[in-house]
Amino acid sequence: MATSRSRVRRVFDVARDRNVTFLAASVAYYAFVSLIPLALLVVVLGSVVGGRAFANLVVQQVAGSLSASGERVLQRALTNSTGRTGAGLVGVVTVAWSAFKLFRGLDIAFAEAYGTERDLSLARQLVDGAVTIGLVGLAVGLVVAVGYALRSPSVVVDVPYRNVLGNLALAAALVVAFLPLYYVMPPVEMTVREAVPGAVVAGVGWVVLHALFQLYLSNAARYQAYGVIGAVLLLLTWLYFAGAVVLVGAVVNSVLGGRIRLSG
Repeated sequence: MATSRSRVRRVFDVARDRNVTFLAASVAYYAFVSLIPLALLVVVLGSVVGGRAFANLVVQQVAGSLSASGERVLQRALTNSTGRTGAGLVGVVTVAWSAFKLFRGLDIAFAEAYGTERDLSLARQLVDGAVTIGLVGLAVGLVVAVGYALRSPSVVVDVPYRNVLGNLALAAALVVAFLPLYYVMPPVEMTVREAVPGAVVAGVGWVVLHALFQLYLSNAARYQAYGVIGAVLLLLTWLYFAGAVVLVGAVVNSVLGGRIRLSG
């Protein structure tokens, strides 16, 4: 018991010593920035598939935030092939830049968690970056999908303890999704066994965040006065704590593996 308490205390000490909370803020920023061009890409692809009907739907949804001339510009961009191509190229470039910055942020954070750096070739950085972004995207997709399923009786049948079973399934899926991340990202040679504790911390932590987020949404009517600003702040807060949980998982692995020393 004393050993467990000392390990927990050491995890907190290392997290504070390595500025995990500050690094989580930078990760949250780049994750948030990447959402905007990603949304643009989704809209462009949707306009290609759905045509003018989809474009009209998008314009109707954002009409309250645009002037008449702005609506016309958006309409032309979504229905004109040249406009779609230009918007798509901008979205691809911006998503690639944001994804690379997100990967670099995670790479620096993992290096801090382990107290060492790694010198990788550009090709290896691109591969690791693609793997990292794909895994993070998969994890976020799992959270969104399970959250939607739990709120939709037409998707999940009414079984006893549906929320509990759903969250347990989500935790297991997230652990599997995060495991390669904790195997690939550390700047040291890792084994699968060494990567498991961090993946468990991240998976369970994201489920707890998901539950708190759902609790907030169930009582969000009283906070609707904040509008879009409130939604943005809520998303940034979620991304910040989600990033912090991922980085704490890296610290847990470095402490349990005996790979870290406190500075000073």
